Amino acid sequence: MLLHGDQACHPNRGVMMAERKFYRKMKLNISLESLLFDKKVSDAILAISIILPIAIILIMVFDTLLGLRIGDFNDYVILCMLSGTSIYGFYQYARSRYIWKIEDAFPEFVRDLASSRRVGLTLPKAIQIASKGNYGILTKEIKKMSKRISWGSSVVDTFSDFAKRLDAPLINKIVSLIIEANKGGGSVADVLDSAYGYAREIQLMKRERKSSMMSYVAIIYVSSLVFLVIILILAKQFLPMLCGEGVSELAGTISGTSMVSLHDITLVYFYAAIVQSMGSGFVAGVFEEGSLSAGVKHAFILTLITWLSFKFLIF
Repeated sequence: MLLHGDQACHPNRGVMMAERKFYRKMKLNISLESLLFDKKVSDAILAISIILPIAIILIMVFDTLLGLRIGDFNDYVILCMLSGTSIYGFYQYARSRYIWKIEDAFPEFVRDLASSRRVGLTLPKAIQIASKGNYGILTKEIKKMSKRISWGSSVVDTFSDFAKRLDAPLINKIVSLIIEANKGGGSVADVLDSAYGYAREIQLMKRERKSSMMSYVAIIYVSSLVFLVIILILAKQFLPMLCGEGVSELAGTISGTSMVSLHDITLVYFYAAIVQSMGSGFVAGVFEEGSLSAGVKHAFILTLITWLSFKFLIF
């Protein structure tokens, strides 16, 4: 085949053009998975989670200054907390859930690569064959790798991009082993077998830990809801009865200031329940996945339940 013009000076120009066409096509085919691992999307969600509470605070200030009375001060406070935790919390939940499914299927993919290498196939060919298999949600990622290889990308670059995009601890370790084995020129099949055994053991340990920790998460939810029910009973039944018997006057006398109203005492109970809900949510995240960021969604759920309970039953 004869090369003409610039192609004669740049023999890799055809491969480069093909890669550019591939990337343009991939950019047009934006999916939920690509958004989950886009750094710009992650930064945008974090920024929105910060901007929304600030915007609500500004609305509260204008509401107070202009006397519009759009909402109650306590509602604004809770809306700030919910808006700051909802978007980021459920984004992290969707991302961690996707990574969990990928890591769960990854050992089988590594095992099949090892089997293909043992029968004499190259690693690029093994990836292309694996892309025709069924690895659940990982299949999409393998197809992306296969397309990159078919357009001329090296195995090292393909695996590096795969690991960088997902940024999952287990995948980073296994990919590093595969890349080093491929560069070293040793028995890649043996390395892949070892990587498969390691990945499988890690996933089994994670699965056992998650199943055992879910009982603790359930206990946290139950204890939080029990605490909320007790607070609601006190605020709905016990406090009005005490105030009717003159306990509020007694409280005011002891404090040496003006009388403490029923509303003020109820607010103390309300914020105590909110703080308890937020704290329990973060603790649940630590038990579930070992990180505070995993607890943002739990904090949102428990805080929302507490706020709505007081909103409709007490205030």
